[in-house]
Amino acid sequence: MRCKLIVMFWLPLALFQGAPGAAAQEVDDCLVCHGDRAAFEGNPRAGQLVVSKDLFLQSVHGTGGLDCTACHEGMGELPHPSGTKPAGCETCHSDVGEKYSASLHGYALSRGNPRAPTCTSCHGAHDVLPSSNPRSLTHKVRLPSTCAKCHGTAGLLTDHLVRLPQSFTAYAESVHGQGTGRGIAAAASCADCHGVHELLGAADPESRINPRNVATTCGQCHPDIQIQYDRSIHGRALDAGVTDSPTCTDCHGEHLILSSRNPGARTSSARLATETCGRCHDDPLIVAKFNLAGGVVGSYVDSYHGWAARRDYVRAATCVSCHGTHSVLPAADPESMTHVSNVVGTCRQCHPNADLTFSASYTHESASITANPINRWIRNIYIFLIALIIGGMVVHNLVIMNFFMIERRKKEESSEWILRFDRIQIVQHLLLTLTFVVLVLTGFALRFPDAWWVRWLTEMGLSEPVRLNLHRIAAVILIGVSASHAYYVLVTERGKKEFREMLPTRRDFRDFLANVRYYTWRSGEQVKFGRYDYSQKAEYWALVWGTILMIITGFILWFPVETARFLPARTIPAAQTIHYYEAWLATLAILVWHFFFVIFHPEEYPMSWTWLTGRMTKKSVQRHHTRWYEEEIAPSRDRQPSTAPPGGDSPAGV
Repeated sequence: MRCKLIVMFWLPLALFQGAPGAAAQEVDDCLVCHGDRAAFEGNPRAGQLVVSKDLFLQSVHGTGGLDCTACHEGMGELPHPSGTKPAGCETCHSDVGEKYSASLHGYALSRGNPRAPTCTSCHGAHDVLPSSNPRSLTHKVRLPSTCAKCHGTAGLLTDHLVRLPQSFTAYAESVHGQGTGRGIAAAASCADCHGVHELLGAADPESRINPRNVATTCGQCHPDIQIQYDRSIHGRALDAGVTDSPTCTDCHGEHLILSSRNPGARTSSARLATETCGRCHDDPLIVAKFNLAGGVVGSYVDSYHGWAARRDYVRAATCVSCHGTHSVLPAADPESMTHVSNVVGTCRQCHPNADLTFSASYTHESASITANPINRWIRNIYIFLIALIIGGMVVHNLVIMNFFMIERRKKEESSEWILRFDRIQIVQHLLLTLTFVVLVLTGFALRFPDAWWVRWLTEMGLSEPVRLNLHRIAAVILIGVSASHAYYVLVTERGKKEFREMLPTRRDFRDFLANVRYYTWRSGEQVKFGRYDYSQKAEYWALVWGTILMIITGFILWFPVETARFLPARTIPAAQTIHYYEAWLATLAILVWHFFFVIFHPEEYPMSWTWLTGRMTKKSVQRHHTRWYEEEIAPSRDRQPSTAPPGGDSPAGV
């Protein structure tokens, strides 16, 4: 309403002064309305319609004496006519307009992409300042933030929903971004590499970031390096039209350019060979396509230089130490660092007393196992010796271990024994052991396909269909064993008794503390355990819990489509994570806990036969399960007549 009153006041004056649109209104006249924020209160375009007089007068247009109608043609009339075209910059900046129209930004705008930037997106509207002004949106230091409005962390979509990279995030971490962030105007900014208005895609031959033009673009700030690159084999190849040849951004990155001293840089000593040079020289397609020497990356990595570099030893020789950084040349070139006339000097960078013989002792060919016949024969001989000698040692030690295992078995058979497990328990344990081993091997074979033992099993016939079926067959057997065990402990008399003995009690915690005190010499009294001690109870219930968890998650992974009909989608990846880490927990528990008590325990080594025979010697029961023997075994024997056969065997079981 207020704006309408102002227009009604000024309209007669405008008509009195001349015909409508005859002359442009002065800035002050326009600001009567457009300088008053209250006049556009509630208007969604208030931010565009309200103009600050001070900002405008300080802008290039204000200091140049331009009035509003120089940009807003046809707006000299009051009230403003409808249908006038928006303010355009082409009237004064036609050359820039042509460049913009041919750019990616202009192309996007012409296709009606609402996200396409216009002149005001980068330069501002009424507060346009020259790029030399530190407060300008296009000043070198501020330009990255201006571009980040579209190319920042929020991401950017084209009109075809193609997602463009978050360039600003990477640039801000780079040496260039760190420079502009500290206010260093000499640091490379967006326009230095991409151009100002003529922004073109990398595929355009005229683009400053086209691979064939990148070196020239970087050469604006690094002219000496550009000269070295242009003379190098990489620069020559690219100039000859070999687009596979690397340019600056292939080695240093596009926006995330870091110092070679930064461990995260592609050009750092630890990553140079494998992640930078190796991208081409370790690529079988590139090597075959250009008939390059194969295995060069592997021979370097498997050398002292490579080992030391991977340990971040800054003095370790890397690819550029011998071949040059930017002036990389083939060994046949007289100016190459690896040419026969220069190679001694190259080696003397690190080895002052090097001579031609020394320089010939380390090349990619001499260091390679496959290319060097001497190394290959040495390796083959040692592989044979290792298999023969170490294999013989293993057989020899197995013979000795077998002797002690058999002697232990004979000793136990000749001793008075007590029944520990019945046949049902023995069979259940054997099936559980078999299925557990198969499940672990076939499960981790899927998770670690590149492990040496997985590759070996694959060569033996463990293809993915075979692995998958074996895993599921073992899982079904495990479920069957679990079901039979549940029936055993819940229905049969002996099973019920075993189950009651496995229930945790407060005494188990006291036994744990007392056992730790005994084995740390703080108590001289050995703990008297019952039929099952705290370690066996903990392992049993961990097995029960783990088996239930693995069965449930296993079914979810086996039938994911059916699961998704009843449970949330996140259930499936959650089940996969649980299945994987529960497998690790179970495997490590068996190796660290169970194997210690049944194999590596000093009183059980080399192996307890109880899991196969179900028997324990009377002496072992009295030693490890004293309370069980005193409270149950001994009293039951006193009540029963002796049935011990000749030789002392006593089938006394409880």
